[in-house]
Amino acid sequence: MSQFIKLIAQGNNGQDAQIIVFKSLVLFSGNYSSAVNYLISITVGFILISFVTSISAIVITTWSGDLTSNFLRDKIFSRIQNFSLKDIAAITQESLITRVSNDIAQYWDFLISTTSILVRAPLLIIGGTVFALLTDLQLSISILVIVPLLIALIAFILYKASPLMKKNQVVLDEITKEVDENILAARLIKIYNLKEMQNHKFDATSRKWLRLQVKSNNLFAIGHPFFFALINVVLVLIYALAGYKIWSGNADFNYLATINVFIEYMFSIAFGIVILSQYLISFYRAKISCMRINEVLDYKFTNLKVEQGLKIQNVNTKGCSVEFKNLNFKYFDSSNEYVLEDLNFNVLPGQTLGIIGPTGSGKSTIANLLINNYKYHEGSIKIDNLEVNQINSTSLHDNVGIVFQEALLYSGTIKSNLLFAKQDANENDLNKALNASCSNEFIQTFDNKLDHVVEQRAKNLSGGQKQRLSIARTLIRAPKLLILDDSTSALDNITTNKLFNSIKNEYNCTTIIISQKINSIKHADKILVLDKSKIISQGKHEDLIKENDWYKNVYESQLQKLEE
Repeated sequence: MSQFIKLIAQGNNGQDAQIIVFKSLVLFSGNYSSAVNYLISITVGFILISFVTSISAIVITTWSGDLTSNFLRDKIFSRIQNFSLKDIAAITQESLITRVSNDIAQYWDFLISTTSILVRAPLLIIGGTVFALLTDLQLSISILVIVPLLIALIAFILYKASPLMKKNQVVLDEITKEVDENILAARLIKIYNLKEMQNHKFDATSRKWLRLQVKSNNLFAIGHPFFFALINVVLVLIYALAGYKIWSGNADFNYLATINVFIEYMFSIAFGIVILSQYLISFYRAKISCMRINEVLDYKFTNLKVEQGLKIQNVNTKGCSVEFKNLNFKYFDSSNEYVLEDLNFNVLPGQTLGIIGPTGSGKSTIANLLINNYKYHEGSIKIDNLEVNQINSTSLHDNVGIVFQEALLYSGTIKSNLLFAKQDANENDLNKALNASCSNEFIQTFDNKLDHVVEQRAKNLSGGQKQRLSIARTLIRAPKLLILDDSTSALDNITTNKLFNSIKNEYNCTTIIISQKINSIKHADKILVLDKSKIISQGKHEDLIKENDWYKNVYESQLQKLEE
């Protein structure tokens, strides 16, 4: 621009025109029209080069950013797959979801939006400073004054904003938790008319996030006016100095071109500092996200997978034996109370064990310990005389099948959900499992039978249908030890009895039934009554009615009237 100003000021007076930079470096010398054409050619050339390099930079940074974020997302997901239930509880489910989604998105945004800035900003600042010094050494003193002030301003803003951005990510975890809980409990919220209460609860969390976001954004917003105010003050001083020199006769009007060149370089420096500050802001946000990502990647998880361990040999065709001996268990070492205390019982191959007790007595914990979902350190748990935490994980899961109360079905078809347990299952395996679980009764009513579509969260199936399909999926693997953790809670008594009889007749396995319904366990070979983490009674149904008051009261409230 300054070169065009010089040519315009000179005018086409018939004299040769020169294009000079840094006071002495002659780029072009010739007639006026040639000089104008030369400047236009150079300008167009720079515009084209800038356009091509900008497009190339966008393509390369977007491509590399996508690859990096995809790599990180896969690494985190793979890491989470190794986490135990205890590890997930320690970090929290909502925090893991936020880290996989939002934190990686923050890092991706940093990569694609600021990578080029890391190259441009230093070039603009260093190059602008060097060229400004070459243009006018006296005016360059203003740069030495303004640059430290601008850097100090940016450092102060980042120092104040950094803790706010950290808190913001934690509150975002809380928002994820609120949304997740509301979606999962949607029916309950509608039944009890809790919409207003949940709205207020979510609004409070959302406003907490908003306050932190506004505070951090206000710091950046307030910083910009101060930033440009400093630059404008320096500009006024430079023009005042130029005006004074021209007025006093110490400089001519060509000095204005020098001033314009210097101001261009000063703006280059200022622009470099501005985009560097944007980079640093984005860097701090990405740094917080990266710290949260690294917490997952570096987390010392409880390694429950046994690669080189003992294998269950299936010596007894009736099923596996189970033995708990002097078992004490608590979720965290720092806990004062045990979840299970002094457990001693055994189940012979082919037998059925029933477990009943009040909520929180430790029933489901027994099931999770049997499939090595938790590590135990006090006492012994054996399957076929092999310590559970020493059994090869593949062998353990091949021989032990578990069905939880919450039926976990995936979107797809009934058949695809069944094959999830055993990819090479044949038609006989499928039909046998479906008949034993009483699933064929409702599958035959569907037009597409096994190809019936299962929607997300299986919302097009009833609770009982989902539970029966979950049982069928586990039976396809023909486990030697079958654990049913309150997995018939949605079934009526007639269907429950029919299902248990079918499993007993069709499959050679030891069965552990955890239930709140006495009807589900009364025919078991042995029943454990748990209360406050301990076994308070064990024996057959008839004996427990006589010996245990709690069991007797439950029996009378659930079954006696029906039997009468």
